[in-house]
Amino acid sequence: MSLPNVDSRRRVAREYVIAALVLAAVYGICLLAAPPQRDFPLLDDWAYAQSVRHLLDTGQLRISEWASTTLVFQVYWGALFAKLWGGFSFTALSSSTLVFGFIASLGLYDLLRQLDLDAPAALLGSLTFVVNPIGLFLSYAFMSDIFYLGLMLLSLTFYARGVRHSAPWALLAGSVLAAGAYLARQLGALIPVAVILAWVWRDAEKARVRLKPLLLIGLIPLLVIIVHSYWLIYIHGVTWAIKVASVTMGLRQLLQPGAPLLIVVKAWFTVMYLGLFTAPIWAAQVTSRAMPRERLVRLGKFYGVWLIVLSVFVLALTVFIGRPMPFLKDLLNREGIGNVVLNGHKTPVTPDWVFTLMTVAAPLVGAAQGAVWTDVMLDWRREITRPSAALVWASLGMLGVTIIGVFFVDRYVLILVPVGVYLVLRLGQIKPAGWWIGLGVCAVMLAYGIVEMSDHLAWNTARWAAGRQLVSRGIPPEAIDGGFEWVGWYEFETALPRAIARGYKEDLYTWMTLTPKPYKLAFEPLPGYTVLYQVPYRSPWIGRTGYIYALKEAAP
Repeated sequence: MSLPNVDSRRRVAREYVIAALVLAAVYGICLLAAPPQRDFPLLDDWAYAQSVRHLLDTGQLRISEWASTTLVFQVYWGALFAKLWGGFSFTALSSSTLVFGFIASLGLYDLLRQLDLDAPAALLGSLTFVVNPIGLFLSYAFMSDIFYLGLMLLSLTFYARGVRHSAPWALLAGSVLAAGAYLARQLGALIPVAVILAWVWRDAEKARVRLKPLLLIGLIPLLVIIVHSYWLIYIHGVTWAIKVASVTMGLRQLLQPGAPLLIVVKAWFTVMYLGLFTAPIWAAQVTSRAMPRERLVRLGKFYGVWLIVLSVFVLALTVFIGRPMPFLKDLLNREGIGNVVLNGHKTPVTPDWVFTLMTVAAPLVGAAQGAVWTDVMLDWRREITRPSAALVWASLGMLGVTIIGVFFVDRYVLILVPVGVYLVLRLGQIKPAGWWIGLGVCAVMLAYGIVEMSDHLAWNTARWAAGRQLVSRGIPPEAIDGGFEWVGWYEFETALPRAIARGYKEDLYTWMTLTPKPYKLAFEPLPGYTVLYQVPYRSPWIGRTGYIYALKEAAP
């Protein structure tokens, strides 16, 4: 009688092994195509790297004043990899993120299996997450996004086990990981809240609410939040970025007359970008044509409304801005992926027609995501009784917090990819033809991400080589305008106190301009500057070459 169960467990184990090997192979392709070796920061990770370096040098945890996230888990994880690498390096920090990205992909696969999706569908969903160009870029940086996503997914998959099977050990494991998610980003506090709501609703339907599971779900995260808050406020001190960007500027924006309209616009951006990020799943679902007719008719009504709204929105944006996507400029840019912060014109890697295609596709797939989410919201009573309730409601909470914040950029949508993937996959059985179509779209997204990432690493390597050559000639780093990361790495800790002393405590970027910078790094010669030398770079996969110019301000 036990043999079928044994065979079933073996089959599931094989499926997990195959999924892990496939996901590892994709990461292996990325590592071979775009090696993560770097000796320079990416995006804001100069600030987080400084915290790691301080921990390694002194044994004390110090969160950078630039950080608006909790950051604790990330700093210790990065320090561990730096120890394994023999000392601090940005390559060690990139490696730490890439490893956690792989862990996150396994967590998503397991979560999708826990939510009753079959192995091929779960694998396609995990691949969609891995090949996301923004996720790929962030996997090479030492930002908080991947660490939070990984801990969120691991927490939710254990919570899902615990809720479905009333397993105390799984609830406890989920709560520990939720506490870890909070120590990566404050959003982690929403995870146990969503699980508790789902659990209480399920118990309420049975006319009983049990206290012990609620304590297993929420007690550890609550204690961690209390201890961390006390430490941050009374021992470490609340960081400047939290006080300015999260509190002062956030409240100021919420009190503006146009705040409600801005929130609606951010929601429109969210569904459009989420639609693009889940394109492989939509391609697989449409090809499979397995959605029940009743569900198709219901979603079709919602889709029509969303399509009209988003089409008008995209048309208005295109006319107003004067160009097609990307509309949210952060990591996806026409000039290339990531921060393109130097002066001068950089030759784009990706052809313009790709962004035109994205502009046309955005309202189509965005309306599909909008329809799915409308269905979820209108059917919330049924939704909250499903095993996926914690994932759905935690994601809604994170979306709410995100769109009322001061800043809203494309990478913030990444945290919604897991729930977006799940909601589309559960619409109908993915057939073999659909699976291969979806895999093909994944391959296209991966190729785009690798080409762009390779180019970004190439020109940044030249950029920092050009800047360090100036330093070797006796030029102070503070006298060089090498872009945001350069100025942040070399000046932030000394420039911020001076900016605050001069009355700029609520200005996020004035600290970058306090020191005169007669030297500049740029993509081309600039008027009013003399070219000292140029450092070439080559985009590996398309063979395009360019130069980073070291310039000196010309005498008047």
